[in-house]
Amino acid sequence: MDGFTIVDAIVAVVIILSAILAYARGFVREALAIVGWIAAAIVAYMFANEARPLVQQLPFLDRFIGNSCEMGMIGGFAVVFALALVVFSILTPLFASAVQRSALGGIDQGLGFLFGVLRGVILVAVAFVVYDRVMSNDPIPVVDDSRSAKVFANVSAQLDESMPADAPGWIVGRYEQLVSACPAPEGATDAPARTDQLPPAAGN
Repeated sequence: MDGFTIVDAIVAVVIILSAILAYARGFVREALAIVGWIAAAIVAYMFANEARPLVQQLPFLDRFIGNSCEMGMIGGFAVVFALALVVFSILTPLFASAVQRSALGGIDQGLGFLFGVLRGVILVAVAFVVYDRVMSNDPIPVVDDSRSAKVFANVSAQLDESMPADAPGWIVGRYEQLVSACPAPEGATDAPARTDQLPPAAGN
């Protein structure tokens, strides 16, 4: 096919696989899975400080964390996130299976297929946005010449406008908020010596 590149094939595979998986799992399960990840992250963010002392006493992790408050906070976040994710992963299939066995099973699968297509399109659009930001000064011809790049140009442009320009900075900001409960290292808050407290110069 004229103008069809390996990038177009990858894009097609991503969208098709996303649609098939979502169709098999159903819309309810796919939606609850996303909600579960978000909820687990929120719960971990809220209770990381409370879990930190317990994590620092775990037999295996205590050797790596030690008395470091920041490492303990990261460990607390990871443990709470994992536990919350396990809980949501147990509840989600139970509720989703009940829906699929009901009269809404066909609708659930149909909506799941549409959701999978939409998810695949968004994933591809995000990939093109990341590519444009990272490779703006060194473009790759096989990507720029693909049909997918032209088809997703408008979607990627709109998505790029809605995404934060400084995504790493946003992540750093969330991390600083997470570890804000930790005391500052010794000497980090010491103010530099004031000039009016220095001894007078010789000859004055």
